[in-house]
Amino acid sequence: MNSYRSAIFTLMMYTLMMIVVTGCWNSKELNEISVVMAMGIDTVDDQYEISLQVVDPSQMSRNRAMERTPTIVFSSRANTLFEALRKLTTESSRKMYLSHLKFVIFGEETAKKGIKEPLDFLFRDHEVRPDFHLAVVRGSSAKEAVTFVAPTEVLPAMDMYKALNVSEKTWAPTSAVNVKDILQRLTKEGIEPVLTGIRLHNLEKGLSTDNVTKSPQHVNYSFTGIGVFQGDRLIGWMDESKSKAFTYISNRVSSTVASISCPNQKGTFAFEVIRNKVKIVPHIQNHEPHITLVVDTEANIGEVECKADFMDETTFNNFQEAARKEQEKILKEGIRNAQQIGSDIFGFGEVFHQKFPHEWHEWKADWKQKFQTLEVNLDLRYHLNRLGKITNPMDSDSHN
Repeated sequence: MNSYRSAIFTLMMYTLMMIVVTGCWNSKELNEISVVMAMGIDTVDDQYEISLQVVDPSQMSRNRAMERTPTIVFSSRANTLFEALRKLTTESSRKMYLSHLKFVIFGEETAKKGIKEPLDFLFRDHEVRPDFHLAVVRGSSAKEAVTFVAPTEVLPAMDMYKALNVSEKTWAPTSAVNVKDILQRLTKEGIEPVLTGIRLHNLEKGLSTDNVTKSPQHVNYSFTGIGVFQGDRLIGWMDESKSKAFTYISNRVSSTVASISCPNQKGTFAFEVIRNKVKIVPHIQNHEPHITLVVDTEANIGEVECKADFMDETTFNNFQEAARKEQEKILKEGIRNAQQIGSDIFGFGEVFHQKFPHEWHEWKADWKQKFQTLEVNLDLRYHLNRLGKITNPMDSDSHN
């Protein structure tokens, strides 16, 4: 009797499992979809022009010669991104699949008009994963930015995605901004968004496989400067030297290199920043906001093109002070540039919002004006290490 009940129970369990474990209800076959790696968004005649960089599966094999470009670009125009995306079904037999999207690039005019509407679609669509990067192309269209053939990676979007990640970690002027960053900055008070800039060089010669089958390559790109926003609209640019201040103050610098003139003599001196930590300290004086930046920086000596005895304490301190003053100059010029543009990209207002909510309630309506005249003091604590296989420069009189 017990074995009979056990058999009935087992049968019922198997039947229940067959009902609930039915596989992926919304699965898609690979031969029915086109995997989108990058999206370009331009504005043409008051409509959005969407350009999608799609993987060409037939060209992805490493064992075959490249007969054509490894990606296909589809474009369409409509009043909304959603409509433009659906219109692409008239050009492709496959549905556009956005789950592997790595890069979204805005044309400069689109960014100036506002990016909130395009982002609404990307935030809302259930297929889009919130891990892609965003950028603004300068001097070219977003369509052109997703069309060229990259020399390093098979897929151009992956080339840009990886390059931006590497550049942010090793070069201070570059800042990788993903969709989570932009969403947080758009929804918080007292902090404005930024997007990195891209420039394309010699584009007219790089729209074919010649760009990867011949050396040197024709077209290349570079990440340059950051676009400064007010709300969701692009209002200005900070060039490479000024954008360093943003990455320093927002604690995005893990490593970078800079060079300055050697103190009291000809030649240059390069150093590598290996650690940087900035603490934003808000305070109120005479009912007005003030900021103090406490900056802790550690750097290594990288290259010296002048005669210097680093075993001499006075000489070493002079070089350390020169490096400290260079960082002070970078921070002051970057802050002044952002104040002139009128956008609090550093989040000073957010810090006041958190620590002095009552005063922030009074200031937030005209925070742009207060930010432009905000007094920012620097407390720099700079430490230069004597590291390397040699202590003194190669052309100095003594080596260690």
